Amino acid sequence: MRTHRTTSQYLCVSAAALGFALASSIHAPALAADLGVAPIYRPPHVVTNWTGSYIGISGGGAWGTAGVHNDFTGDQTPHFDLHGGIVGITSGFNFQSGAAVYGYEGDTSITSKRGTALDLPPNAGFTNEVKEPWLSTYRGRFGYAQQNWMVYATAGAALARVENNFTGPPGQLSEKHWHWGWTVGGGVEMRLTPDWSAKVEYLYVGLQDKSYFTPAPNPAFASNQHVTLDDHIVRVGVNYKLPWSILDSFLLKR
Repeated sequence: MRTHRTTSQYLCVSAAALGFALASSIHAPALAADLGVAPIYRPPHVVTNWTGSYIGISGGGAWGTAGVHNDFTGDQTPHFDLHGGIVGITSGFNFQSGAAVYGYEGDTSITSKRGTALDLPPNAGFTNEVKEPWLSTYRGRFGYAQQNWMVYATAGAALARVENNFTGPPGQLSEKHWHWGWTVGGGVEMRLTPDWSAKVEYLYVGLQDKSYFTPAPNPAFASNQHVTLDDHIVRVGVNYKLPWSILDSFLLKR
């Protein structure tokens, strides 16, 4: 009888231990939750979208050629080089559809681009200086985007302020005109943050011929000379995406 009671006691203790173990395993997740054990954090994958309006600044170098042609005597100067720096402000907008990015960009820049050449006979002893202090472009853009990068082509219209200084023994004449033209180029832009991007681009600008000193105010100077010039521009820029873009609102509603 004593042995039988001892065995029964052992069975009861074992059953109680097993029940406690099962209960502990069932309540363990709830206990962990009560203790505030956080799950592993996985940051969301950020998808870059280029849709939106932006403003920016850009700067770099500009170079090209110019020539002065006279209606009566032909080429008044040989073609000569111009060069200088360029810095300006930019604004535009993009709309992205899949990997394709469509947009518009305009910019206005101050330049120090200039060059000088001696006149050819029969105007030997005279010099022509051409300056281009202002340049604006108005361009469409088409790009191909992958993650934070976009390569793009761009083309459109250009408008430049040009100054021609004609100097010789009788003194100096100076005249300024606006020249319309066209531009084409391309570049690479990288998204640095959701709001900021940086770019490198090249533009070629061809400007219309314009007549200067027609007629010349001093008969000692040649009249009816036409100035022609072009630009090659390489610049870097930084753009800031505006937070109140209408295009952003449109995209969120889709």
